[in-house]
Amino acid sequence: MNAQYAAKRGIVRPAHTMYVATVAALLYGMDFDYVTKMRYNKDKDLVFVSRPDRMWGESEHVYEMHHLEQLVPAPVTAMKDMSAN
Repeated sequence: MNAQYAAKRGIVRPAHTMYVATVAALLYGMDFDYVTKMRYNKDKDLVFVSRPDRMWGESEHVYEMHHLEQLVPAPVTAMKDMSAN
């Protein structure tokens, strides 16, 4: 075994393996928290959301809208109970 092959086997190959593992981990951990397509059904009570998968795929998630139809409570004011001082 010559010196070049020993350096390649002892330094370059492990460094390349770590580089490839780091790039794969970074690609896997990328932030895919965005929507590519969003559609309502005919009654507007379901939302179909398409989001990207880890690499090149796309998955569809279904969300119900009934919890968003609740009325917002009126604002409470207590100006009459506050003192002027």
